[in-house]
Amino acid sequence: MLRRVYAVCAEREGCSVRKVNMTISLAFLAPDLVKAAIDGRLPYGMGIARLTDLPAAWSKQREMLGFPPH
Repeated sequence: MLRRVYAVCAEREGCSVRKVNMTISLAFLAPDLVKAAIDGRLPYGMGIARLTDLPAAWSKQREMLGFPPH
């Protein structure tokens, strides 16, 4: 069911299902990591593609990026 929803979104937006998946995953980033990205404080070489592959748990996201735990 969810695959179909993503496919419909992709078709409507004129992009790939992969791009839809990547964009949705960005909505689950820890707020302090979003701020760090906006402020340009992410580790060198950290791109959007890597941010979309992070785990859902905010503590794990921070750990993987080398940010201190909250």
